Amino acid sequence: MRAARTPSRRRSSAAAPLLDLAPRPEAPGADLIAAVLTHADLETRLTPRRVRRSLSPYRAAELREAGRLNAAEAARSLDLAVIWDEAEAEVVRVIDDAPLRHKAQSGPDWWEDAWDDEDLWQAPTARPVLRSVQGGRR
Repeated sequence: MRAARTPSRRRSSAAAPLLDLAPRPEAPGADLIAAVLTHADLETRLTPRRVRRSLSPYRAAELREAGRLNAAEAARSLDLAVIWDEAEAEVVRVIDDAPLRHKAQSGPDWWEDAWDDEDLWQAPTARPVLRSVQGGRR
């Protein structure tokens, strides 16, 4: 016995624009990567030799207060993570999440999905009408 399927509402896929004019974040500079690597307070061991290092928002604020990073660099540093090879003492890879975050937030779909629930947009139920009655108890 098969259960009845309810039709699902699908969004029509919009055609990709021919020319994407959205501003893209700049690639991180060597000074910013060095600051993340030097002052990182979040570390995750990936292998016995490699460590993923990044800054927490608290540490980025501390570096900004100390004057080591300006406001834009402090905000940008939160998108970066550095894979460090301890045996070779070198940077293996720099992970930059800014393009992904920017792409996710640039289109209208991320905001429309937040309001996909149709119950939010229904008209409120009507209130009963109060009538005035003259006179009192008899």
